[in-house]
Amino acid sequence: MAAPSKHHLLEDLAEEITALRESAHWQHYLACQARFHRYSPRNVLLISMQRPDATQVAGFSTWKSLGRNIKRGEKAIAILAPVIRKGSHDDEQEPRIGFRWVHVFDVTQTEGEALPSPVALLDGQDPSCLEAQLSDLAVTLGFRVAYEELATGVNGELRWATSLIVVAPHNPPLQRIKTIVHELGHALLHQHQGDRRRAEMEAESVAFVVLKALTIDSRPYSTGYVASWLGDHDDVSAALLSCCANVHAASSTILEGLLHIQANHDAA
Repeated sequence: MAAPSKHHLLEDLAEEITALRESAHWQHYLACQARFHRYSPRNVLLISMQRPDATQVAGFSTWKSLGRNIKRGEKAIAILAPVIRKGSHDDEQEPRIGFRWVHVFDVTQTEGEALPSPVALLDGQDPSCLEAQLSDLAVTLGFRVAYEELATGVNGELRWATSLIVVAPHNPPLQRIKTIVHELGHALLHQHQGDRRRAEMEAESVAFVVLKALTIDSRPYSTGYVASWLGDHDDVSAALLSCCANVHAASSTILEGLLHIQANHDAA
């Protein structure tokens, strides 16, 4: 029986995403995310200066409403909130906008109920030494895989300046494999890609296709990850199929590279 085409695999992923977006779990996730404000570039800079590893930031009351408390002894992150100052009844000038300091905390500074997530880490062992083979493949592509602790919720990242793929070491082996393939997708496709949303959709689609070809099911993670990068009203199938050419090229390069490495290993 012929293996399914990458086009059909992306259609399967689109169906999974559509089903997820119609689920109660997804609605609960969205309701939670709606409580996190989008910060201005100035406040993003302030946050990064005070806590460079921050990922999800909110005020005391928001964290309390999500069932989480600020850990004892944690230092707040100061940001600027707009304040509208109205003139007197005799003042015909437009209301003036001022700013005041307010305090927020990153999720790592809190404890309590787990936040809902659209993804589930892949849990399993490394079949056929894939992790080592992917590390070797990265070298042939001009990159190196390294392991170090990353911010909470970050499983991997690609550092272009040093050609380094960094992977969180504490994750299960199967999750680390998926992360490396995801970052290899970025390495092959996105050095000059300015559209972060499209880049993440493509990289995770590459991971889904490659792992499927290796008989590994990454749907528990990939479905929710891609869904989180789609707009609320996006046509899922159209969005994924628009990425098909890039996904096909990158996934083929990775799979062919793995075959070459395995052949060399068998011949040694």
